[in-house]
This record gives sequence, C-alpha cells and structure tokens, in this order.
Amino acid sequence: MPYFASKDKQIEVVEFEPGRAGKFPALLILHGANGPMGTFIGDYAQHLANIGYVVFLVHYFDRTNTYYADRAEMQEHFSDWIEVLEDAIGNAAHHPKVDPERIGLIGYSLGGFLSLSVASQDPRVSAVVSIVGGIPEAFAQRARRMPPALILHGANDTRVPVKEAQRIEELLQRLNTPYELKIYRGQGHFFRGAAQIDALTRTFAFLQKHLHRKSPLNLFTPLLSQLLKAATS
Repeated sequence: MPYFASKDKQIEVVEFEPGRAGKFPALLILHGANGPMGTFIGDYAQHLANIGYVVFLVHYFDRTNTYYADRAEMQEHFSDWIEVLEDAIGNAAHHPKVDPERIGLIGYSLGGFLSLSVASQDPRVSAVVSIVGGIPEAFAQRARRMPPALILHGANDTRVPVKEAQRIEELLQRLNTPYELKIYRGQGHFFRGAAQIDALTRTFAFLQKHLHRKSPLNLFTPLLSQLLKAATS
C-alpha cells in the first residue's frame, strides 16, 4: 500500500490510475468523521480511473491516530489534517501519471470542510467538490481565492446544517468563483435513492467540465450507465 510522509507520520493512500500511458488529472478524495470506510464516493474510484483520473483516497487520520473524529478532535486536529492534505497534494503532483496543473479535491462532511479550507488558500487546487461540508469561519474570512466549486447538501441535514452550504455560496459569490449548488429536499447527511444518483452524476459532470477538460465527453456516458445499474441492482 502506498504511503507519503506528513511531518513525522506515514499516511496511507489508496491509489487508482488509468491503465494507459499519459498524464491525467488527479482527484484526492477525503472521508468524513467516520474514517475511510465512510465515503460513498470512494466506491466509484475505479470508475473514475477508467475514464482518465488518477484517484487518491487519503487516510488523513493516520497523522493523529484518529479512528472517529468527535467535535473535540476536529477542533484539536483540524490544522494537522490541513497539513496532511497539503502534503497529499504535493505527493499527487509528483505521481508519474498526474498532470500537476489539474488537481481536484472531493470531500465528504469533515472532508468537505478540509477540502474547501485548503482550496481557499492553495493555488495548486483546480476544482473542489464539497458533499455535506462547509468551511470554518476563519478560513472564509481570509479567503482570497477559490477554484470552481460544486456544493451538494441535504436540506434536512442535522449533522451539518444546510446553512453551511448557504454560507459557502455567499463566499463563492464574494470571490466571483464559478460554482454549482444543489440542495436536496428531504435528504439528510447521507443521500439516498435518486438523490445519490443525481449527486454522483453532478459530481462527475462537474469534474469533466472543470478538471478533465481535454477528454471527449463521450467517455462520460458509459460511467453514467454503470452508476444507474449499480444504484438499481
């Protein structure tokens, strides 16, 4: 299993890459408070690799020996995890199949907070997707940039209230950042049924537009067929 160093710790990263030669955009996927097994988007990492992304599932909890992050741990270790993500971007940029000018972040819940926070200050990030996430006020106040962003949230989310998505939209408007926002009625912190299919479809279309860029759009069609088949089986 590949690892990279962050301060004095080894951070595990699960990699998926296209089977053909070339330079491709990189996607770093960040889990939420439940750890690496709690990120549904990670289930589609191989599909993303098949259509031309180098995908990295970053186990950023390794830095702090965390298994589940409660509110106290989030406050204590948020800056440590920010450093891990910055190191993870550097690690991805040096991968032989990665185009370092096209690096994107996908974060779920806590991972969404981390992704938006780093994207607001790191010019190496070309696109960011936040799923039921947010951005801490301190990062929002000092933000001077943000790459194109996709914000997905459940209207009935009780863990990360929908007002967090609305605050992100205000920030993106202030920064004149291209963005897409989708609030799912009747959905909470986990998307289910048609909402999950729609969220995945929007995510892959957004990445195709803002990160993949050079690939023909017809690569996207087989992936949608696979998603629909998996969701209805």
